[in-house]
Amino acid sequence: MSVVLEPPLTTSGVTPWTRNLWGEALAVGPRFIRGPRNGRWHRPRSGTRREDRVSYNLWCGPHIKVEAGFAEAEELPPGSALCGTCDGRAVGAGQDAWMVEGGPDLIFSPRRLTAPKRCPGSRTMLCEELAWNVGKCLVCGVVTPMRSSGGPYNSHWGMTNHDPGPDLIAGCPFHAWRELRLVEGVVMCGCRIPREVES
Repeated sequence: MSVVLEPPLTTSGVTPWTRNLWGEALAVGPRFIRGPRNGRWHRPRSGTRREDRVSYNLWCGPHIKVEAGFAEAEELPPGSALCGTCDGRAVGAGQDAWMVEGGPDLIFSPRRLTAPKRCPGSRTMLCEELAWNVGKCLVCGVVTPMRSSGGPYNSHWGMTNHDPGPDLIAGCPFHAWRELRLVEGVVMCGCRIPREVES
């Protein structure tokens, strides 16, 4: 039985050189994995597929590429060693049940792809201007006032802060809503902009 993987969120930004290099985020993966040079089994936190290459990020930090010598299992072989950091974090985050009967409750709070409390289109020009000071947010669909802010040395014009509307676009599994760009009237994550389109 496979486990549900977390989105591979990253804090790295998007540059013209890294666009379209993120690949595809995997939704499910094996319960236990081990690379050719690993002495113990690990639990996958997230996974990506780039062309024909698959790699898994581990709960303990590093990543493992699917290559020669890679192993996956649904049940640990008898006498196998399991990474305690991976096991504790995976169980604490609710990915899977703990292997120890009657063990203590574990809690771990990973970064997740949860909707933000403030719309990512707030204070930006990711909108369609409907009138002089009214715009429709292209990120969430809310009609909101537009105002200038920032003072005389850092002024800009944009939508006011607002709660996300019902039409909030899906977050990127790599950058959530942090790297949004407007390309030909469509809001998308900067990592998904085709290389042919200029920044």
